[in-house]
Amino acid sequence: MRRRWMIVGLAALAVVLGIATNVADARLLPYGPTSSTGAIGEDAGAYPFTVHVSQAQAAHTVLVCCRFETPPPTGTDGVWVVVTLSYATADRPRGASGTGLVLRSADGREFPVSNRTGSGGWLAGPDIWVRGDLAFEVAPDALEGLTLVFDPGIQLYGPMPTQYARIPLDLDPGAVLDVIELSEEQILGAGER
Repeated sequence: MRRRWMIVGLAALAVVLGIATNVADARLLPYGPTSSTGAIGEDAGAYPFTVHVSQAQAAHTVLVCCRFETPPPTGTDGVWVVVTLSYATADRPRGASGTGLVLRSADGREFPVSNRTGSGGWLAGPDIWVRGDLAFEVAPDALEGLTLVFDPGIQLYGPMPTQYARIPLDLDPGAVLDVIELSEEQILGAGER
């Protein structure tokens, strides 16, 4: 009889430990977004994207390229920041949304991709890298400490956290160019970024 009570007690203890472990796991799983920090010239992950920033420059005006006739340079009340970047996906063809691509200043202000330049992201595929220029209109006092935030904005279900990439740009406020010509997006060859 004593042996049966011992078995029942151990079974009850195993059930209680299993429930306690499940409750602890459910409360400790990361539900919020996680960031991947990269640098200019390195790949950074923002699942399902991998993003690579080649360069970042600031200018007073930008020249939007077009196929037939080049329009006059586009000015701004602030400063243009042009980020040359490429990205590819891990699973299927996708485009990065313009709302998930922002520049964040050191004091927390966010500057989205400008809708006056015609490019807010492009379609890329699994291991198909596409490079292009994104233009942001930024306040002149925010050039130091700018970070590109690449957030795919994909809603994942379950306890899996979403991921976004943060890439510091290291712009010099004294090195603002007069004009930058924006390039069209292009598909890159194997191994190119």
